[in-house]
Amino acid sequence: MKESLKVRDINEKNRTATPLELFYDLIFVVAIAHVAAAFHHDFAHNHIGHSVVSFIMVFMAIWWAWNQYTWFASSFDNGGVRFKLATLWQMVGALVIAAGVNNAFNGEFTIVIIGYVIIRSSGILLWLRVASDNPKLKITGRRYALGTLLCQVGWITQSFFEFSYFIFIALWLAEFIVPYYAESHTQTHFHSEHIEERFGLLTIIVLGESVLASTNSFITLIEHFSYEVLLVSIGCLFTLFGIWWLYFNNSVEHELRNKNFAFQWGYGHYIIFGSAAAVGALVSVNVDVLTNHASIELGVANFGFSVAVALYLLGLWFCQERMIAKDAFQSSFLFIVAASALTLGLLPYSIFTIGLLIIVTVIYRQYKPLKMIKE
Repeated sequence: MKESLKVRDINEKNRTATPLELFYDLIFVVAIAHVAAAFHHDFAHNHIGHSVVSFIMVFMAIWWAWNQYTWFASSFDNGGVRFKLATLWQMVGALVIAAGVNNAFNGEFTIVIIGYVIIRSSGILLWLRVASDNPKLKITGRRYALGTLLCQVGWITQSFFEFSYFIFIALWLAEFIVPYYAESHTQTHFHSEHIEERFGLLTIIVLGESVLASTNSFITLIEHFSYEVLLVSIGCLFTLFGIWWLYFNNSVEHELRNKNFAFQWGYGHYIIFGSAAAVGALVSVNVDVLTNHASIELGVANFGFSVAVALYLLGLWFCQERMIAKDAFQSSFLFIVAASALTLGLLPYSIFTIGLLIIVTVIYRQYKPLKMIKE
C-alpha cells in the first residue's frame, strides 16, 4: 500500500509530538551537547573569538537541519515506514555532525558538512514525494527539493577548497531563501499548536545544558566549598528557572497562522536555542575560573554569561513580545532587562545578580502579564 505524503489536517484535535519526533530531538541534542562542550573548552582557555565563531557556524547547521525537518513533519508526517526511515537517516547525519564537532572547532569542517548533507539529502527526497503526492504543491515541493539540492552541491564543493567566510555566509543566505522562494508559489500548511509545542520541547532539551552546568557547580561546591561557587550555583538555578518560565509564559499559536510571523518566529529561534545552550556552557566556564581550571579572568567569564542571557531575552522579544505586546513599553520591556543583564555582567557576582534580575522579571510578568494585541 502506497504511503502518500498528503497534507495533514491543520485543525487536528489534540495533536502532540510523536515518539519519532522526540527520538529525533534526542539525537540532535547529542550534537548540541558536543558543540556546547567544545565551546566551553575553547572559551575557558582564552580562545574566545574562535570559540564564538565556531559555535555559531556548527550550531547553525544543527539548528537549520532540525528546523526544516520539524516544519515538514508538522505538515506531512504520515507515520509511515518510508517517512520513519527517512527520519532515521537524518538522525545518522546528526550523529556524524556530533562526531565532527571537535574537528570543526579546529578549523576542519568536512565531517560536519558530510553529516549536514546526509540530513538534507533525506529532505530532498521527502519534498519530491510531496510534489508527487500533492498536485497543488507540485511546484512548491520541487522548489524546495531543487533549492536544497543546489545548496548541498555548494556545501560539498566548498569542502574541497580552503574555508571562506564569504562563501559560508552566501551558502547560508541561500539556505534561508529556499523556503521563502518555495512558499511564494503555494504555501504549505502546518499545525500551529503542534509546531509551537515542538519548538518548546527543544527549548527545554537545550536548557539541559544549564541543568548539567548547575549540577556540576553543586558538585564543585561540595568538593571545594566557596561562597563564590555557591553564588554561581544559586544564580545558575535562578537563571535556568527564570528563562524557562519566561519562554512558556506566552503562547503565539494564533499568531503563527500569519505566514510572515511564522517565518520570523522560526528563524528567530536560532537566537533562543543558541543562547540557551551557551548559558549552560558559560556557567561551567565561570566554575572553571573559580577553581583555577581556566585561562581567562573572572570578569571575562561573567560578561560572556551576561551576553548569552541578554541574547536569550532578545530572542524572546523577537519571537514573542514584539508581535503580541499591546503597547510600546511592553514591547520593549525585555530590551530593558537585556540591557540590565549586560550591565550586571560588568559587576562582581554577575551570575547571581543576573539570576535575581531574571526572577524579578518573572515576578513582574506574573503581576503585570503581557497584554495581547486583539486579533
